[in-house]
Amino acid sequence: MRNGVMARLKTSVKRYRRTYTILEFYSRGFKRHLLALLVFSMLLGLMETFQIVLLYPILNASFNIQEAGIPFIEPLYSIVRNYSSLPEIVTFCLLFIGFVFLTFVVTILYKLISLLFTKAVIVKTKGSIFDKLKESDYRYFVDNKQGDVLYNVITSPQKIKEFLEYSTKIFSDVVVVLVILTTLFFMSPVAMGILLVGGIVFVIVVRFVGNRVAYVIGKVQMASVSSENAVITQYVSGLRQIRSVHADGHWKKEYVKALRHYWDKFVRYRFAESIPAMLLQTIFFSAIAGIVIVLYYIHTDQFMYIVPLIGTFAFSALKILPRLSEVSNLNMKMMDAYANLERIHDFLNDSQYNTIQNGTVPFEELTSDIVFEDVGFHYYEDQDLITDVNLTIHKNQVTALVGHSGSGKSTIVSLLLRYYDVTEGRITINGIDLREYDIATFLSKVGYVSQDTFIFNASVRENIAFGGDYTDDQIIEAARKANIHTFIAALPEGYDSIVGDQGLKLSGGEKQRIAIARALVREPEILVLDEATSNLDNESEAIVQASINQISETITTFIIAHRLSTIRRADTIYVMSTGRVLESGSHNELMELRGRYYELYERGGGKK
Repeated sequence: MRNGVMARLKTSVKRYRRTYTILEFYSRGFKRHLLALLVFSMLLGLMETFQIVLLYPILNASFNIQEAGIPFIEPLYSIVRNYSSLPEIVTFCLLFIGFVFLTFVVTILYKLISLLFTKAVIVKTKGSIFDKLKESDYRYFVDNKQGDVLYNVITSPQKIKEFLEYSTKIFSDVVVVLVILTTLFFMSPVAMGILLVGGIVFVIVVRFVGNRVAYVIGKVQMASVSSENAVITQYVSGLRQIRSVHADGHWKKEYVKALRHYWDKFVRYRFAESIPAMLLQTIFFSAIAGIVIVLYYIHTDQFMYIVPLIGTFAFSALKILPRLSEVSNLNMKMMDAYANLERIHDFLNDSQYNTIQNGTVPFEELTSDIVFEDVGFHYYEDQDLITDVNLTIHKNQVTALVGHSGSGKSTIVSLLLRYYDVTEGRITINGIDLREYDIATFLSKVGYVSQDTFIFNASVRENIAFGGDYTDDQIIEAARKANIHTFIAALPEGYDSIVGDQGLKLSGGEKQRIAIARALVREPEILVLDEATSNLDNESEAIVQASINQISETITTFIIAHRLSTIRRADTIYVMSTGRVLESGSHNELMELRGRYYELYERGGGKK
């Protein structure tokens, strides 16, 4: 039994420490905001308290009770009476109105500061999330579903916004309630004791429901929305293939499954969440009635003298009750959103996907060959994707890499572009290890074209520039080299024509040539073509291939090929299988060797 209690205590302490760590993480750099919130919360509490304090003499004067008073506050009343020549009830009513107005002003200022605080935290957090994505290794995007990535960037920060809005409101309400309760204690310790017991019961219930119910449903909802995002993203991306096999029904089932993961638990959890608010009314109104009964028996002979006190407590209850009720509701919502704070905190502090270290040597130009020396790579131990790879990409020549699917060709490209770092061996450029180069300066000299061309919904000009700062002449010259200028010039708005989402207004060959122009506008010294023609029909392939042949005459070119007909003119061809280089040479040399290249070529890889 004792061990069980100790275990629960350790768990609670660990949870509180983690909560403090997470909240401290989000509040870094915002100490002034928090101080302002504290100051205005206390001001708001004082304004509300003064309203209660001023109500007592108003009720006294209304009942024409002259002798009753509250010793703790009576000096304040005396000061007011001495400085006012108006009737007492008028004086205190005017002061009451003044403090009501001041409360309104302070409330507005508090709301403004809390919104500015929320905005600052969200803008900073969202910027940090994107920075984290930008700095994360490529492997992060391979290991995580697109729906999870979108949830981290879009949905979770929205939940953080809700958490901050709720927490600042709770902070204000709690401070106001504490100030009011402190004042009530000096009015009547007995009545205050009754309210305090009821408040403790209420807090215990709220805490239990918040930790056991709202937090759980928040985590369930987070998982559900993430799965929902993933299903929708995949459905939209693969719509053509899905429709072609009439598989919409299957995806509907997957979507409903993601929804039910959350909504099946919704009724049970939300019902439990509503209990504290209903319980609060029961406790509070019972407490007020209990106070009246207790005061009646204590002051039986002078009950009329304590009517103003009862009225003041009733007014206080009307001040406190909505705030406690709102604290209850907001606490549930905070715990609902808290799981998202944990998720973003863990994501931003996760170093698992920050293994690619940037070098310090600026890459200025390619002066010699690119050499893979005994290169090996694996994601996990004992699962090598490539082993002992030795190959050379000769300067100002065309080097090709061929092999069946899964042979390791794309891994070679990923290592060259530093999506991953080698786990064995090294890649040298100009005799220097690739890992020593500054990534940005190196990639600025590399033009990359993949088989899955990324075209975004913007103009042709923007797609070629791709975020870079290039002149019209540079863009047009790149388009000419890519053999796409004539097509672009014939469009209704030329280079300003919008290509549609994912380039839907373009054919496969047109998109690929725009991608080549995008690579060439950077004036690269190294051109990497990763199966750039594999998804094209014969006619489009011929046009794109003509562009490649022309470009590769003046640029160091590395081609990953599926169709061997596209690399017959390469100076050197490397053949890969199961992660190793089996043979190398020119097309004619490899055909004479009658090895793996010969087999691939004869099976149709070299024939259209």
